[in-house]
Amino acid sequence: MDSKRHDGHGLSMHDESMERSYRPEIDGNMLGVDSADAERKRKMRRLRIIVLVALAAAVLAAGVLVAGNLGSQSQAQAGSPQAPAATTAPASTPPSPTASETAPASTVATASAAASATPTPELAWTSFVSASAHAQFDLPMGWTATDVPAGTASSPASGIQVKDEAGRLMAKFYYGAGGGVGGACGPGTYKQTELDKAATSLTGQWVTTSQARFSFRLLDQTAQGGGIGYQIGLVDKSSGELRDSCLMYSFVSGAPKGTLSFATSDAQAPGSRTFSTMAEATQYLQTPEYQKLKRMITSLQLTQ
Repeated sequence: MDSKRHDGHGLSMHDESMERSYRPEIDGNMLGVDSADAERKRKMRRLRIIVLVALAAAVLAAGVLVAGNLGSQSQAQAGSPQAPAATTAPASTPPSPTASETAPASTVATASAAASATPTPELAWTSFVSASAHAQFDLPMGWTATDVPAGTASSPASGIQVKDEAGRLMAKFYYGAGGGVGGACGPGTYKQTELDKAATSLTGQWVTTSQARFSFRLLDQTAQGGGIGYQIGLVDKSSGELRDSCLMYSFVSGAPKGTLSFATSDAQAPGSRTFSTMAEATQYLQTPEYQKLKRMITSLQLTQ
């Protein structure tokens, strides 16, 4: 019998051992080939992924760039209507000429001299102080105030006359002992009207008690051909009472030294100035003369 044994497949034991001896080498080579191929495939996949990511990033960047360009163009188009306003002005604007460049030196000097010569409202007033009458008040520039005799030996008093630039008697001041007031009335009475009133600078309880105030009152005598008489001055609750009468007075009673009067006229008298109409009297309120009288009279203060 042959020394080689055969199995059931027709292979001898020697052939089977030979087959087993070569199979590990073949299997190992095949595994090495498979591993290298798999590694190469993984590298290719990674490369494709990297390329795809790079392409996507490039596309995204291009989209952002396009959007930015479109936005810039939109802003430029939206702002284009205002662009001409910025380009119409010259690159440099010459400075405006000064007063010394546009007018001769003599003209500027004359204007400055005229401006400095114009008096201010405060400089247009002075303060008059009377030592004998113990009184002081604001006096318009150009007007004069003079102490004058008043009263009698038995009824001492102080007097001041105020005149304007033309020498017209504008107001009279009286302060001291005095008798009663009176006068003869005609057959009828006249309508009395107060156009203006104001507080005074006088102080003391007697001022409150007497209700002293400044007043501009009218006495209409036009029906009897006498025009519209007026008085501008200090009154109290008695003399300043508005009632139809044939006479009108301006004084304050109850002052420390007796009767006090500072007005254009202390009583209605023949020859007193009048207005022709009520409209004329109302317009007088706006005149500089009336404003001067009002400030002067309301500024009165007694120093003793």
